[in-house]
Amino acid sequence: MNELIKSVLILSDTPAEQNAIEQAFQDRGFTPVGLDINIRENDKLPERSPVAIVIKTDISIVKIERLLATLNTRYANMTIPVLALLPSTLPLVEHPFDSILIEPCHPAQIALRTIALIRLAIMEQEISLRLQTLNQDFSINHTRPEPGESDPFNILFVGKASPEFMVVINALQRKDVRVVAAFTSFTAFDYLYEQTFDAVVMNGLNSMDSALSVTQTMRKNAKLYHVPALLLAKDMSAEKQDAVYDAGMNDVLDATASLQDISARVLEQANFHRMHQTLKHEFGMLGGELCTDTATQLYNKSFFNAHLSRVFKFYDAQDMPVSLCLIRVSPEDGNKSDFAIGASYQQIGNMIKNLVRLQDITARLEPNLFAIAFPGQSAGQLQPVIERIESILKFATLNDPQTGATLRIKLELTMTTLNMGGATVSVA
Repeated sequence: MNELIKSVLILSDTPAEQNAIEQAFQDRGFTPVGLDINIRENDKLPERSPVAIVIKTDISIVKIERLLATLNTRYANMTIPVLALLPSTLPLVEHPFDSILIEPCHPAQIALRTIALIRLAIMEQEISLRLQTLNQDFSINHTRPEPGESDPFNILFVGKASPEFMVVINALQRKDVRVVAAFTSFTAFDYLYEQTFDAVVMNGLNSMDSALSVTQTMRKNAKLYHVPALLLAKDMSAEKQDAVYDAGMNDVLDATASLQDISARVLEQANFHRMHQTLKHEFGMLGGELCTDTATQLYNKSFFNAHLSRVFKFYDAQDMPVSLCLIRVSPEDGNKSDFAIGASYQQIGNMIKNLVRLQDITARLEPNLFAIAFPGQSAGQLQPVIERIESILKFATLNDPQTGATLRIKLELTMTTLNMGGATVSVA
């Protein structure tokens, strides 16, 4: 059984200059294929469909549409997300891109956005499979809601109120963005734990220490892990930019750039995050009480087994794996009340749901046993993901809802790549 093929096609006016971008993909387990954007139909293109296309150019939209039409013919019946790296914001016209990054773009930023687009495409596939499970196994017909008018973006600004920082805040407020200002990192976390934000913008004009500390802490927190973090700075060296992205930052805003470009970069990150969260919220509870565990809002054992079988058959037909992670939780302190122990299980379940992607199927199989199925990935590929989940769960602060006392737990994680030779897959 093959692992998920992860080649990324990078088309550019200057492919010879794309070494850093290609390296960023290689560092994250992808195989980059860099080619000239004027490529002919069958010239050096990957035999199997790439998981994403990155286009770096300033040629006309019409020419790009022709190029993508050629690629769609080459890779028929495959939906390939397209990321465009553009020198400036596009006018309000239709374009063929799934997402846009405005240059300058750090290689890590390009790779991370591409990975997010790939996940979004897989989300759509998983949504289709879940609707099939609901219909065929539970006789539930779900109609997706029509997209309505979205609420204004909610963005947290962290740091001193320097003139450059306030100019950006005022520009976004004029675009009907709700802005919350936190002048210290302590105040920032009060807001982050109490409210939901579409993005966090941090002032790094005088010092980056506080911004990096906030970002690193966000990346260790299940609720805040996926919230975009952006740094406002100027005259940053390549070495400092590397450190910023390694800390988990999503974008660096050049304070000397135009307000239009700065605002567009902030709103683009916020919009992309909102889109993911909307999908996750819409489909996290498909099936209602018949298919979900009431306490944690994870799927129950009945739905999980039915859906795991369907997902396994779908990926097995493509000679791709599905992996299963089981998480068993037990209290370290046997004197705790049943109510307190149950509360710890509920808190763990809620965190697990926040830690994984929508296409990863989460369930509560027993009061203290949780499961995560990872479509299209082997146990070996998932080792960094499992380490992150284990780290966050082990160091999470769990509290007795009645006394406020800290609840100490033990975790037992097991990881398996399913390969049942076409047999029905289920968890007993």
